[in-house]
Amino acid sequence: MTDGRGGGGGRGRDRPAWGRLRARLVERSRRDENRIAALAFLAVAVAAFRPTLGGGFLLQLDAVFAPDASHLRFALDSKGPLYYGRLPFVALLDAAALALPAWTIQRAVFLGAVAGAGYAGYAAATTALDAGTAGDDGGRFEARLFAGLLYAVNPFVYVRLLAGQWYFVLGYAVLPLAVVAFHAYVAGERDRPTRALAWVTLVAVFDPHAAVLAALAGGTTLLATLPTAGRRALARAGRFCALAVGANAYWLLPAATALLAGGSQLSTVGTADLVAYSPRGSVLGDVPLSVSMLYGFWRGGYLYPFDVVPLWAVFGCFLALVTVAVYGLIDDGDPLAYGLAGCAVAGGVLGVGVAVPAVAPLFRALAAMPVGAGMREAGKFVALLALAYALLGARGVDRLRADVDAVLADRGTAPGRARPVVALFVVLVLSVPLAYTVPMVAGFSGGFQPTEYPDDWHAVDDRLDRDDGEYRVLYLPWHQYLRYDWAGGTVASPAPLFFGPEVVASRDPDLGVGSQATDPTHRRLGELLESPPEAGFGRRVAPLGVKYVVLSRTADHERYGYLYEQSDLAVVYRGEQLVVFENRAFDGSDPGSWPPAGPAVPWRSLAAGAAVSAATVAALGRLGDGWR
Repeated sequence: MTDGRGGGGGRGRDRPAWGRLRARLVERSRRDENRIAALAFLAVAVAAFRPTLGGGFLLQLDAVFAPDASHLRFALDSKGPLYYGRLPFVALLDAAALALPAWTIQRAVFLGAVAGAGYAGYAAATTALDAGTAGDDGGRFEARLFAGLLYAVNPFVYVRLLAGQWYFVLGYAVLPLAVVAFHAYVAGERDRPTRALAWVTLVAVFDPHAAVLAALAGGTTLLATLPTAGRRALARAGRFCALAVGANAYWLLPAATALLAGGSQLSTVGTADLVAYSPRGSVLGDVPLSVSMLYGFWRGGYLYPFDVVPLWAVFGCFLALVTVAVYGLIDDGDPLAYGLAGCAVAGGVLGVGVAVPAVAPLFRALAAMPVGAGMREAGKFVALLALAYALLGARGVDRLRADVDAVLADRGTAPGRARPVVALFVVLVLSVPLAYTVPMVAGFSGGFQPTEYPDDWHAVDDRLDRDDGEYRVLYLPWHQYLRYDWAGGTVASPAPLFFGPEVVASRDPDLGVGSQATDPTHRRLGELLESPPEAGFGRRVAPLGVKYVVLSRTADHERYGYLYEQSDLAVVYRGEQLVVFENRAFDGSDPGSWPPAGPAVPWRSLAAGAAVSAATVAALGRLGDGWR
């Protein structure tokens, strides 16, 4: 009896040991899976950018990099307080440029955007599957991989990168982690808001538009949580918002100051902007269909998947993706799943903007608010659809795999015969997202053409550097976007980043919406160039601090022929790409007398906001139980 009791007791004591061993094995397996996933998403990113890895800059619409560029100075002088969230990131870019060639930094950022989006979707799917019916094991590996692949490789990401919106894509990449972490906190699954706050702040560091999407996604997940968590969820959400505002005060306070002073870009947004940046019916001319399929970018001229493969094949992949996502939602009962469904609805409705009459009043009302004005391009809301498709799709794949296992078990299929069936299922599931946006994983079908700045640009930069006085450079033609043959396409003016002195370039995208510049220098130059004088051009621009005029031989440069006839302008450099005029009327007056040539930097608000942010971060480690 004693031996029996002892043996039974030994076996009882062995159970916790076995549980610990099993937990360690599961943890080791998960780490191995995470490494495999990271390598897989990096491989996808390399495949996408493989043709560009030999060197050179990728100059694509809004993507502008240049050697020896100061992104920090550009953010302060040109972008304005609304984009001050980027200051820590652009400071890091400038620091990296001290040791690395600028083109390698740009390539690392682009690769990181794709690989990061994939891994974030994969990691967020782990939480999404934990919250659902899959238990606490994070779901099956292929389900998480599916989420990452779909989130990183889709028409939305494809065209945003081709349009050079890399800041936005970086914010988009972090979005899934912010959403699931916020849900975990307000639902009571996590005691502390630290993780959610870190991810949300990182979203804002990359892009303010992505921060708006994070707020909207957080709102939908909060609403879905209320029926089960009630007032506790509201209280937690309120505390989180207070912390989020504090942590982001370093850019929110300057942005609010600029808005109240009337110097924000948001004050320039009107109805014309909503129409100009309205989504296109990329697929069959139908805007709602295009948006639901993650298309609909406002600008045309891109090579889409249906230009490469038959449209019916693209439709087939889309239907498969949507079916899997819906299967991940039905009969679930989990608040996070319903919150993600809410994200899909919000993204689908707001994503059509004013292109659909039934939605137009709602979108105009949204754009009339300061936060909504920043989202004048409705297509950015499509990111919420991609988020929902990816994470709900992971649930659907997890269920489908369980169904496959159940069918094989019911039929008594031997493990040796079951493995090929399961392997085929996994291959098919993971191939659908890649097939849906095949041009992206095929090197963007040549959409990126690496280039180097012409010798003319370097020669002019050297010429300007030899003049160590205080002055400004006027860059012409007076268009925000210009087509450069050497760059292979249309690019936002690279002059402010490339040249060392302060450069004044147009902020008008030529879409009939006017300029986003609110400073007097841009306004006066715009008026002067609209009706240029026959004589005395240099004398007119000298009070604005303009000592040099750089004319690029592109677009409508011929209309600036009158510059050659000005007696107070002298050609000091003439090259194949650029012509430089020196303003003889410039007297080197005190720069303090020049009118502002960019958004004013609210230094006091910036310092106060930074202090609040630092205090908030410092207080995080001392939060008491009242924050639970």
